[in-house]
Amino acid sequence: MTGCARGRGMKQPFRKAIGKAGFTMIEIIAVLLILGIIAAVVAVRMSDTSAYDLASQMEVVKAHLRLAQSRAMSSSSPWGINFATSTTYYLFQGSGSTTPVLLLGEDNATVNLTTKKSALTINSAPQRITFDAYGSPGTATVTVATSGGNITVTKNTGFIP
Repeated sequence: MTGCARGRGMKQPFRKAIGKAGFTMIEIIAVLLILGIIAAVVAVRMSDTSAYDLASQMEVVKAHLRLAQSRAMSSSSPWGINFATSTTYYLFQGSGSTTPVLLLGEDNATVNLTTKKSALTINSAPQRITFDAYGSPGTATVTVATSGGNITVTKNTGFIP
């Protein structure tokens, strides 16, 4: 028998491949531990929405101030926002007016932050900001202090960042 004939019909014994057994238990536990930590961090960040609430409600107040400013410029008569209490404010028309005017997107003429379940409070209330026909709040910069930060209305220009 030649060497070629000998190897054809014979079955080779099963050999175990060394070093190709897959992941070790320690590697699997380490990956699961890292995934657990990441999931815990994500869950904590997803459950705390108070910072987003404050930021979004502050943007709504800024939009209402810009609306009052825009109405004053388009009608050539004073318009403004009156922050009556730490949780309520309203749009008004005229210099001495105390009559609330319905704001766009609101159900009531007086915006109540408590009803909206917002944590935002107006710390500088009572405060009244009136815009003239040029959109200016006057010759002094006006700052509305809130629990989410300050809202600044720049003197003369009326710029609200």
